[in-house]
Amino acid sequence: MTANALLADRGDDRARVVGHVDLDGQVGSGDSGRKTGGDFLDEQAATPWSGARLQRDQERVLAEIAELQAENRWDDIIALFHPVQDKLPELEDSGMAGEVRLKVGFALGRAGRHAEALDCLLPLTRQDPDNAMAHYSMAYTAMDTLFSARSNRQPMPHREKKRLLETAHDHFSQACRLRPDSVTFFYRHGVLYKEIEQKPRPAIPLFEQAIANWEVKDTETAKRHHQQRPKYIKAMYHLSSCLLGQGMAGRSLELMKKVIAEDQDRDHMAPVFKHFAMGKILYTLGRPEQALEHLELAAYRADKGQPVDFVHELAARCGLVLQQPERAAKYIDRIPAPRRRPYVRWTEADVLVALGRKNQALQVLTATAERDRRSRHQALIRIGRIHLGSGNFTEAEQKCRQAVEFCRTTFGNPSHEAMFWQAAALYKLGRFREAGAILDELADHRFRYPNFNRLTGLVRQACRTGKENKNLSLVQKTG
Repeated sequence: MTANALLADRGDDRARVVGHVDLDGQVGSGDSGRKTGGDFLDEQAATPWSGARLQRDQERVLAEIAELQAENRWDDIIALFHPVQDKLPELEDSGMAGEVRLKVGFALGRAGRHAEALDCLLPLTRQDPDNAMAHYSMAYTAMDTLFSARSNRQPMPHREKKRLLETAHDHFSQACRLRPDSVTFFYRHGVLYKEIEQKPRPAIPLFEQAIANWEVKDTETAKRHHQQRPKYIKAMYHLSSCLLGQGMAGRSLELMKKVIAEDQDRDHMAPVFKHFAMGKILYTLGRPEQALEHLELAAYRADKGQPVDFVHELAARCGLVLQQPERAAKYIDRIPAPRRRPYVRWTEADVLVALGRKNQALQVLTATAERDRRSRHQALIRIGRIHLGSGNFTEAEQKCRQAVEFCRTTFGNPSHEAMFWQAAALYKLGRFREAGAILDELADHRFRYPNFNRLTGLVRQACRTGKENKNLSLVQKTG
């Protein structure tokens, strides 16, 4: 994200000058010589030239920073103007360093020095609590800290993560309160919920407000605030994703159609993501052939070298739904074997099962389970289902039990899906009471799954009669 993009949507929301700031309450390197009471006003009135000089100094500094920003010279900005109270004491002392702090804080963030960036911005939010850009910059920096830690796979202590989330939410809320017509502020706050916290439900009204704030603008206002339009497009994209995750595929589809129509000339959203999203929605709606059209287009429109593994994996799943395993296998083959992540391997195994190559599927899943330390249970469940469908009930129960224990140890909660298949294997082994205990636990958690009620009925009947009912089968085809 460019500096200009961060500082977009500012309108007339510039840092406030002296008069809006309680200079007696400021803390900085120049505090010891600062006039108290109203004495500073007497001195300023006696030397009117000093105010004009400070204005020129401020304009010069901002112009210099703008030139360095244009060349992404963040380290040079930091070297010249950080810390602001030391490098520009007169501007700081007169309350005219606010906009400089915004830009220096942004430069520190771009340089990966997020803690210093927050320290740089915090005084401004306290001195000028009505400065919406100051609050937005604080919130954005806190969010960027969390994004960077996730991208770099750096573990963050829970207390630190909680503090940063509280900082981001608080300052986003303040910014949105001060600028209720902003597109960018509401969009970013929605992203915090959706991408960092994986909470789509509270993100939905924020994305909706961002969209509404753009669509209510007349033509002239939209032209003046054209820099907000990319956030409008992205807000629709993310809202569509949230709605799909909440089971509202129909609304999601209409919104994604609008994204593609509105963004066809600019590509504020990369074509690969737009068409993949459309493919995912159509797949969810049970329209795999139409989904494949968009997935093919997504792969075609991707930039050179841009990863499209996720596109081919979903295309393979569409092939399975269409009962065309050979076609599905071709999509998997487009992904180089060394780059096949666990989720690709799961689908690859499903394709192999559909092709009647169960032993090869078991080899793929076993190797994946051995390497995967985060989602190992997914491979174990698939192994268990293959064994169950092949009549190897003991092996099926063992693998599903391992999946249950892996989730319990890793995440603190068992996998309910793994428990269901473990109960199915126990039923097939004639261990009805053990199966019943598992099903009762799932029922207490209001577990919903295909054939759950049917399996529960079979187990209860078997417990009453003490005999396995061989005329009914709940085992589904794996794949």
